[in-house]
Amino acid sequence: MLKQRTLSALVFAPLVTGAFFLGRGVFLGFILLTGAFCAWEYRNMMAGVSIELSPIFIPLCMAIAVSGVSNRLDYFIASIIGGSLILLATSIKQGTLASVFGVSGAVYIGGLLGCLGLLRVQPDGREWCFVVLFVTWANDMGAYFGGRAFGKRKLAPTISPGKSWEGACFGLGAGVLTGACLSSWTGFAVAEGAVVGALLAVMAQVGDLVESKLKRYCQVKDSGKAIPGHGGFLDRFDSLLFTGAGGLLIKSICGLLLYP
Repeated sequence: MLKQRTLSALVFAPLVTGAFFLGRGVFLGFILLTGAFCAWEYRNMMAGVSIELSPIFIPLCMAIAVSGVSNRLDYFIASIIGGSLILLATSIKQGTLASVFGVSGAVYIGGLLGCLGLLRVQPDGREWCFVVLFVTWANDMGAYFGGRAFGKRKLAPTISPGKSWEGACFGLGAGVLTGACLSSWTGFAVAEGAVVGALLAVMAQVGDLVESKLKRYCQVKDSGKAIPGHGGFLDRFDSLLFTGAGGLLIKSICGLLLYP
């Protein structure tokens, strides 16, 4: 499994990094592809527990995600509200669960990916997105290897038995170190960058646990099989969904505090 994870990372890491660096059409393609695969996997997981989501779920998730790249907050909010209303209207026959999981899934996948897109199109969005991306990866690697080497106390045994408090602490430490090292990219002092890294690492772990809870509900081990060693796209990008939104939130709050 470690060999497969490493090989997949060696393929995907340059592609994702390149999309973040180049921006524009390449980044838009990344958002569309990730949104489509994540939404498809989510819909399949729901179908496995007899929750049939509307066929329009996947294109709506993609549309919501892409609206963030427009750099218009009003368009982004309108797409989330409009998409949610469309899903509610088309899920009436499928029942309450289909409506609830349809709307929440669209916000979870389309909305959070849209936040990452909204962050990227900011004037200094490339630097912020790289901080988000590298802290997320650092947390994932720290938690994985730290948990394998020292993990004893279960973090959330009913949600994800493989995760440990020791792994979470290593992930947090890796996020703090990465945030401190990259602090100049976002205009922060080293200590402030470390705090940003800590916050993003916590959000990455929350995102991982949320997806683990979702898989537990759907009684599946992985969201898909598209990425050898990692599972599906949702397995690979679950943390980035939350850290992308977290990075946008942190940047917005800092902007309000510095330039009220």
